[in-house]
Amino acid sequence: MLDHLDEKIIEILKKDSRRPFVDIANQLKVSEGTVRSRVRRLIDDGIIKSFTIKTSNKNVKAIIEIKINVNVNTSVVASEISKFEGVSEVFEVTGDEDIVVIVDVNSSPQLNDIIERIRQFENVQSTRTRLILKDHFGGS
Repeated sequence: MLDHLDEKIIEILKKDSRRPFVDIANQLKVSEGTVRSRVRRLIDDGIIKSFTIKTSNKNVKAIIEIKINVNVNTSVVASEISKFEGVSEVFEVTGDEDIVVIVDVNSSPQLNDIIERIRQFENVQSTRTRLILKDHFGGS
């Protein structure tokens, strides 16, 4: 179970996963050892799954929303899409669409290739793509 301190540590690490534990400790007014042990526990418990980086060398970011046919295992489609080069995140979601894909590629043709590959899945009903104009976490 996460407490307020765990949530604050995660919030800080989401913005900068390389932030030194001593800086986090100073900001939260706890010891560096407390931060270190909390992060270790969050990793061991599977709350923190990985530490990633965001680069600025890509210049086309998009969200692709995907509608899947009824009675189809959405997880299978989502898992296959997650293997595509340029796909950074895949989510199974509620609402009108079933899957949301975050894409980070070098060009519009690369984005189009991903969209076309998604549309080739026999159980995909439709796709809707939204270009990301500004990223407030990474400065795009």
